[in-house]
Amino acid sequence: MSFAAYSQIVPKRPVASEFSWRILQQAQVAFENNDYSNSINLANKAKENRKAESEWEFYILDTALSPLAVRRAGTDFDDVLDVLKERDENEAISLINKYLNLYGKDRFKNSVTEMVAWVKEKNVYPEADYLIGKIYQIEGEYETAYRFFEKARVSKNFLDIPDELFNILFSMAELSRLMGKEELYEQSLILILSYDTNFNNTVLKNAVFRIVDANKKENVNRFFSLFRADSVVSLDALYRIAEIYHDRNETNNALYAFALCSIESFTHIFTSISERDTDFSYTTFSDFLEKVGEYDDVLAWCEENHVWESMITFAQLCSERGCVEFSNQFFLDMYKSAPGKYWQVEALNKIVKY
Repeated sequence: MSFAAYSQIVPKRPVASEFSWRILQQAQVAFENNDYSNSINLANKAKENRKAESEWEFYILDTALSPLAVRRAGTDFDDVLDVLKERDENEAISLINKYLNLYGKDRFKNSVTEMVAWVKEKNVYPEADYLIGKIYQIEGEYETAYRFFEKARVSKNFLDIPDELFNILFSMAELSRLMGKEELYEQSLILILSYDTNFNNTVLKNAVFRIVDANKKENVNRFFSLFRADSVVSLDALYRIAEIYHDRNETNNALYAFALCSIESFTHIFTSISERDTDFSYTTFSDFLEKVGEYDDVLAWCEENHVWESMITFAQLCSERGCVEFSNQFFLDMYKSAPGKYWQVEALNKIVKY
C-alpha cells in the first residue's frame, strides 16, 4: 500500500462555522424563502467548501498512512487503527471512525485504501447540485436544470443521505416529462425501478401470470395471500411506467406493472394496519377492503398513490386477456367493499356479463 502526496502545500483546515453542510442549510433556507439568487450563491459556496474539506481530509489521511510502519499493517481497518493509535494519529483515527460509523466497513471493502480513495474523490456535493438544479427548473431553464440533476445523480456515491438519490431521480423524470422528452422520461422511470428488485423479477412475474391465467374466482383471494412486495419508494414510478405501457398497448408489460402496483400497495397497507391492529390478519380481499375503510390516513394514502386505479386497471387487463372469472370476482369484491362509492361504481361497470 502506498499513498502519493496530494499536494506540496498543506491545505487549509476547515472552519466549523464554514462547514459545507452548514452553508448548504443556509442555501436551503434561502430557497424555501424564494430567495433564489442568494440560495444559488450559497449552494456554490457549499460546493467550494466541500472540495476544500475533501482536500484537507485526504491530506490528513495520506500523511498519517504514508510512514512505512503504518503501511506494514496492511489495509484492514482494525490493524491500521491499532498502529495509528500507537503513533497518536488522533485526527486520522477520528476521520476513519467517522466514516466507518456512517457507512460501515463493507462500504469500503474493509480496506483503508478504499476509504482514502473515496475521500479523495469526495470533492463533489451532489445535494448542492440538486438544489441548484431545482432553482434553474423554477426559473424555466430546464436543460440547465437537467444537467445539474444528472451531475447530482452521477455523484450519488457521495450523498450524505443515500436515499436522496430517489428525490433526484424523480425530479429528473418529472423534468423530462415537462420538457416533452418521452424517451428520456421513460428512461428516468426505468432508472428508478432498477432499484426495485421486483420489477425485473421474472420468477415473480411468471407466478403472477400463472395465478391470473388459471382464471379462477378463488384466485383473487389467493393472489394477495401469495404475493408480498414492499417497495413504496418506487410506487409512483411503477404506476407511471404502467400507464406508459398501457397507452402503448404493451399488454403483458402493463398487466405485470399494474399487478405489481397492486401487490406493493397492498403490502404497504397491510403492514401499516397490522402494526395498529395486532389481531388483524388477511382472510379475503373483500374483508381487506372493508378494513382499509376504517383508516382515514390510509385512504388518503391510497388516493395519493393511485391504489384503486391500479387495481381496477389490473383487473381490466386480466379481463381483456380472457381471464373473466378472475377479473369479475375482483370487480365484484371491489363493488361490495371498496372504500368510496365512486370506486364501487367503477368496479360494477367493469363486470363482464356473459
